[in-house]
Amino acid sequence: MSRDVELSVVAPCFNEGDNVQELVDRLNAMFARRGLRGEVVLVDDASTDATPTVLRQLAQSVSNLVVCTHPVNRGIEAAWRTGLKAARGTYVCFIDADLQNPPEDVWRLYQELLFSRVDLVQGIRSTLVRERDSRYYLSRGLNVLLNALFGMRTADNKSGFVLGRREILEDTLRHRFAYRYYQTFIRIAAHYRGYSTRDVETLFEKRLAGSSFMSRFPLRVVVGVTIDLAKALVEFRIVRKRENTIADFVREVGVREPRTAVQPWRRALFGLFCATMPMHKWQIRRSARWYYDELRHSQWLTPEQIRELQERRLRALVSHAYYHVPFYRDLFDGAGLGPSDVRTLDDLRSVPLLSKDTVAENLYHGMLSNNHDKRRMLRVATSGSTGEPFVCYADRHQLEIRWAATLRGLEMTGYRFGDRQVRLWHQTIGMGRVQVAQEKLDALLSRRVFIPAFEISDANVEQVLETIRRYRPVLLDGYAESLHLLARHLGQRSLRECGVKAIVTSAQSLPSASRRVIEDAFGCKVFDKYGSREFSGIAWECEAHDGHHVVGESYVVEVLKEGRPALPGEVGEVVITDLNNYCMPFIRYRIGDLAVAMDWGVTCACGRGLSRIGNIEGRVQSIIVGGNGCYLPGTFFAHFFKEYTFLLRQYQIVQHKPGTIMLKLVKGHRFSDQHLADMLAALRQYVGASTEIAVEFVDVVPLGRTGKRQAVISSVPLDYQDISIDRAQSAG
Repeated sequence: MSRDVELSVVAPCFNEGDNVQELVDRLNAMFARRGLRGEVVLVDDASTDATPTVLRQLAQSVSNLVVCTHPVNRGIEAAWRTGLKAARGTYVCFIDADLQNPPEDVWRLYQELLFSRVDLVQGIRSTLVRERDSRYYLSRGLNVLLNALFGMRTADNKSGFVLGRREILEDTLRHRFAYRYYQTFIRIAAHYRGYSTRDVETLFEKRLAGSSFMSRFPLRVVVGVTIDLAKALVEFRIVRKRENTIADFVREVGVREPRTAVQPWRRALFGLFCATMPMHKWQIRRSARWYYDELRHSQWLTPEQIRELQERRLRALVSHAYYHVPFYRDLFDGAGLGPSDVRTLDDLRSVPLLSKDTVAENLYHGMLSNNHDKRRMLRVATSGSTGEPFVCYADRHQLEIRWAATLRGLEMTGYRFGDRQVRLWHQTIGMGRVQVAQEKLDALLSRRVFIPAFEISDANVEQVLETIRRYRPVLLDGYAESLHLLARHLGQRSLRECGVKAIVTSAQSLPSASRRVIEDAFGCKVFDKYGSREFSGIAWECEAHDGHHVVGESYVVEVLKEGRPALPGEVGEVVITDLNNYCMPFIRYRIGDLAVAMDWGVTCACGRGLSRIGNIEGRVQSIIVGGNGCYLPGTFFAHFFKEYTFLLRQYQIVQHKPGTIMLKLVKGHRFSDQHLADMLAALRQYVGASTEIAVEFVDVVPLGRTGKRQAVISSVPLDYQDISIDRAQSAG
């Protein structure tokens, strides 16, 4: 039979010898009447009646029948798993073999799923005449209890008549604990995985043949379900992990992080930090700690295992994007692709590339998922390092995994939570009062001190260095430009005595000469981080200092040259697929950066199996000298202008002498002279009131010779590679 099966119906069978013939006949009649390419998968769960014999006979005469057998009775959920493994359909329906759910109603569930575009449809049992026996009241009572405990509003949570895409049912059947009756929680599991569901009322008929595994007073079942209920509360209400693919995979392969002793005070501080996350983290819950635990283990997977995990997550993402994001549905259809055509990383290359312009054009016209609550989607204004502020959306789950990956990345430097940290960053630009308060509390609990990178000037550079000396941080983290500026100012002096053990640089390319200057000045190793506002930390340098480890559990990073994967050592364009963002998927997104390709199959000397990319190219940004003597790296303007996307579409800063800048603007959709005046007044707070700002309106900021728009251009002889405070003074 062709593998091009549209719908598979899986039916567990235990002592259903009198029912299976009729079940198969009625299902096939329904397939024929509706024009469906369907198959029937019957799983004999160690029946003791004539079921095995009947199934063998049917298998010889029915071409679209698949028969599976359990040597011992394993229960309904195990039969579902076996049937799923054998099924070939794009969609799969679970139905009992007792004929109490009419086989003809499979079509109603299928139609509802296609029409509503939900992920899973469940048949809600309704009857014209039903004996109100003890089993009825137990079932109704259990449903009320499930609704109350799990926050559901479903008429029949435990109905096993469900239909969905194969990969969604596979994911829904993954769970942390061993259950006796996991089928009781099938709707709850789908809900807490983040899948959309829909009810369809179906007729529930009286059993006419065979016997139920439940007696009239099923004490054993009641005890088993009660135990299962406690497990489900932990799994779905306490842990509440919508994304469990990483944890499942880690358990399957059995990889564990090498054990290291953790001091009691660190453990206590980290526990307090995580317990209070809603107070000091923007939209991040306590469950983020579970993601961190998963990522600590998964980094030790082999390259082949990382690839397998990525492909598992890629299949789920592509399926979701195709069925729930109109833009991708059109994109795939236009390319002659379906979800089944993109199952491996090699297959991914058949998907057209996604540009920033395309995202901007379609942002509110098909890029957002149709099964996410828009009120829970978080607006992210990117830094716009190319001079064009950019807006995208993320959800809470994505922010939680980002936080976990960031902490793991910092630990590659030798840092451990609780170590003192100084961060040279933009700090609170663009934040509201509540976010500022949260940021300060977060810094306090993290033992982190912020130094605003954009306020460093001749007048306060020694104060900045003295702050670092006094605080004696283990980790120094910040913009590469800002750290290089401090290092050059030190000259022959050093801060070796202040106790810094590691430095993390980010936001710009890090040339080897700059790395040496920083390492010599602070007496420790530099670890580079590659990231973006769209994705946060994408790749981190480890203690081996041989490339950047991609956060492979979250991102598929391609380095392309002339449309093909760049060979190791070649420079190519970075293309990213975000495996976490389901509310606004990024599949093969051209981020606009260049990087050196490395061999993904070669394990780093550190032992981590995460793939690597080499040096990051094309992100060097100029430093602007304000009239007040401040040195403003190009990243300042990226963060500043992201709050003015309504006023401008593109910008470019040009400087030919200190204290004077030309601001080229492409007007935005809500431009006004008053808004412009307000923006310039805010800008002068940073560049100095004496700075001359000339504004030129242009139709477009042209691309540079490298193919990227350069947001900041400076001809002032203060090159980032050899800048020093003394030279800056003479230049003024």
